[in-house]
Amino acid sequence: MASLDPTFEQLKARMSRLSSVASEFFKVVYRANTPKYSNEADLLSGEGSRRHGGRWNPVGVRVIYASLTPETAMAETLAHNRYYQIPVEDAMPRMFVAMETQLQRVLDLGRGDVRSRLRVSLERILNLDWRREAREGRVPVTWLIGQAAFVVGLEGLIVPSSADPEGQNLLVFPENLKEEGKIRLLHPDRMKG
Repeated sequence: MASLDPTFEQLKARMSRLSSVASEFFKVVYRANTPKYSNEADLLSGEGSRRHGGRWNPVGVRVIYASLTPETAMAETLAHNRYYQIPVEDAMPRMFVAMETQLQRVLDLGRGDVRSRLRVSLERILNLDWRREAREGRVPVTWLIGQAAFVVGLEGLIVPSSADPEGQNLLVFPENLKEEGKIRLLHPDRMKG
């Protein structure tokens, strides 16, 4: 069955028009990481996602992934490990961190009007097995959305969580942060490095 997903060029044009509804985002967000990568440099660089890709970015695009609640951060971690059939106890320990954001241009894909203008359904982005699509040589629509947001200069996207039905995640494009935009780790002095 042929995909009805929009192309990258279509998404880029639509995302550019939607830039006018991007808004400020000043909140604390959360991540759950393995201790090995729970340091300020790894948490705030987007380097891991640049190297390996993620649900919303292909390899080569830096994204800092975070969740709007610690519960969603844990659900995302557990979903990742379960996908790869890693027993939960083997995925531990985890370190939770809080990050303060001050972003100027963030687009909320939780809004139905935004998804409608992008012509991508909530069901499609929540149920997409992006890993399988990539393995089978297809480009997941979530990658195209993330890449289009990056290319048009958005600082971030708010996206629904596929792991937590009530949750949302924040994607930050560190290379697009404006002068007044920032994301910083809260209490880095409490972390062992």
